[in-house]
Amino acid sequence: MGFARMMRVETRCVASAPRPPPSSLARRNPRGRRPRHVASASATRVTHRPSPALPTPQRRRGGPSVVAARANAAAAMASYTPAQWFAVFLGYACIVGSVFRCLPQVHRIVTRKSVEGISFTAILSEFLIYSINLAYNWHYKYPFNTYGDLAVSWFVLIFVLVLMQWYRRFEAKKVAVVAAMSAAWCLVLFTNVLPAYALSFLQAASALGLAFGSRIPQIWLNFRQGHTGELSIIMFIANALGCLIRCFTTLSLTQDMLLLFNASFHFVLNTIIIVQCADTRLGGPRKRKRGEVLPRGA
Repeated sequence: MGFARMMRVETRCVASAPRPPPSSLARRNPRGRRPRHVASASATRVTHRPSPALPTPQRRRGGPSVVAARANAAAAMASYTPAQWFAVFLGYACIVGSVFRCLPQVHRIVTRKSVEGISFTAILSEFLIYSINLAYNWHYKYPFNTYGDLAVSWFVLIFVLVLMQWYRRFEAKKVAVVAAMSAAWCLVLFTNVLPAYALSFLQAASALGLAFGSRIPQIWLNFRQGHTGELSIIMFIANALGCLIRCFTTLSLTQDMLLLFNASFHFVLNTIIIVQCADTRLGGPRKRKRGEVLPRGA
């Protein structure tokens, strides 16, 4: 009896899973789909096609190079020494000070409604040169605290040029030509049209350009007139102090010799104009007539 029971269990296990005939499979799948229990070689292939709408690291704004640059900058800031952190603080202080540095000159022009003693060539040349310096720092992705004062001065120079046009009333054609050329100049500098070596050459030449295009004409105009007119001595004192700060921040943070040379050269030129302004404020305008011999020490 036990043997018969075992035979019935074995027979039931074998006959429990009957396989349907092919005709029944066709009736259940009228569209020719494969049943789930039928294995297929193509079903084992796994293909991954990323959707073009999904953002990938290569399609993100800035690209991997910008991300790497930011990571390197963050790593560099993490390893700053106390002197470098002090340079960062001075850099931001210089940016804030540049706002108050430019206000006296603008306030003096607006209150007196005069631009006497201010050279248009000097202001325009300074604007073009500051554009080079600003584009150079922007191209090499230096920290903003190392050149933010240039951006403030750049916008203030644009405002001073507008004030000079308002009070002097230059010819419309000349103003249009100067405005168009200045816009084209800035477009070339800030759109990475120039290669890096050309921008570095312009940065090196900007020191001489500032000397012969801005500061030296202003120094010569002050000497020829015998006074400094409406020039603000506070502005040039702040300029000289800012140049000293930039020398320190450049040596501490970027070690860029071109920026160091420009800051040092600007300091010398600003110091000369400070001496002229101090001579005018303290001694008054000195007008030398023909044949007049000034006493010694005058």
